[in-house]
Amino acid sequence: MRTSPSTRRRVTTLAGLTALVGALVTAAPTTPASAGPGCAPAWRILPAPSGDVDVAGVDVLARDDVRFTENLSHAGIRSLRWNGRALIENGPQIPVPPRTGAGIQTSRISFDAATSGWALVNLHGPVRPDGAATLARWSGGRWTLTPSAVPTDPANGTPRITDVASLAPGQAWAVGAAHGTGYQAVIERWDGTEWTMIDHPAAERPASSLNAVEAVSPTDVWAAGHVREGGVYRPLVLHYDGTAWTESPLPDLGPSGYLNAISAAGPDDVWVSGFTGTEAESGPLLLHWDGTAWRTMPTPAPGAHGTDLTRLYAAAPGDLWAIGVNNQQPNGFRLMHWDGTAWQDVRPQGAQPEEYGFNFADVGGSGPEDVWVVGTATFTEPSDIGYPYLRSRRLIAHLSCGGK
Repeated sequence: MRTSPSTRRRVTTLAGLTALVGALVTAAPTTPASAGPGCAPAWRILPAPSGDVDVAGVDVLARDDVRFTENLSHAGIRSLRWNGRALIENGPQIPVPPRTGAGIQTSRISFDAATSGWALVNLHGPVRPDGAATLARWSGGRWTLTPSAVPTDPANGTPRITDVASLAPGQAWAVGAAHGTGYQAVIERWDGTEWTMIDHPAAERPASSLNAVEAVSPTDVWAAGHVREGGVYRPLVLHYDGTAWTESPLPDLGPSGYLNAISAAGPDDVWVSGFTGTEAESGPLLLHWDGTAWRTMPTPAPGAHGTDLTRLYAAAPGDLWAIGVNNQQPNGFRLMHWDGTAWQDVRPQGAQPEEYGFNFADVGGSGPEDVWVVGTATFTEPSDIGYPYLRSRRLIAHLSCGGK
């Protein structure tokens, strides 16, 4: 999803809603157990203008340099930056080619420095018409649309990139799947000039996909996803040691499993998450790498029809944040915190009526006392067409000491 903090800190259910509480500047009572002496971190929601906007990604370079991407309804995409005092536009915006303004979307982002980073971009949906997925490159103070690599065999289909991790201006990794007659996991590497396909153990599996990538260092990169065998999802974790990608053995996880998130606080503190069971009736799945082996970890209590852990942020050893989605539940998005002993549900928006929608998309930070959660706040507005307009506005929540 992004580069690890050891190198640089690095869904959706809409129900009928009533009016959203106007100010959205509230504090939640939860304080992480790892907070430092004299620090009582509290949540606050950054004020957001009205408008159909959803924040898709966050990456934290420093406390005073946080990057965001957001999608604007019928108006393209935008990148933003928190400078420690205010939220501002991040320089020139990602270019929108002709005839793509209504369809272009952005999602995950990864920066290795203030002057170098990547954002995933969909121009007309998942892929470009010419068969190459698209990424936006931040370099030289501007964004440039850059095509991904294309499989040498046309039968393998077009790549769909799901995540990116940037290590340096001349080194980044991207993962996803190529969709042809079936779908096969793909790994691509940026060398400073172009993206190229890289061989890996799952490349020949007929139904495989990689959903997340995390770079701890140039010689320590992880990717997580799944393979489908006999109609059943099975979790997949790959590792790059600076020379080659290999499959990492996992413990017995039962009849099925699917991984879609990864985060690392260091080389011996890596987490992956997803779900077990089916997409309709699932249980949360969480694994931890201690430098030697993977082992299963306690998970939050699931919803009535299961919970999928979709994003992770490892703030420090024994300090993990997770975004989850309760299946078949209106407004089923959850933010949860693991303090090394127990899980606790956290409401950064404070006490709000259940019918208001707070859809969390990404979580990141620079440490236990500096955590950011982004997504969409959904609400309704009166209309003259017989039913209310469903609207959304930017949701950016910040956990910090003293609001800094």
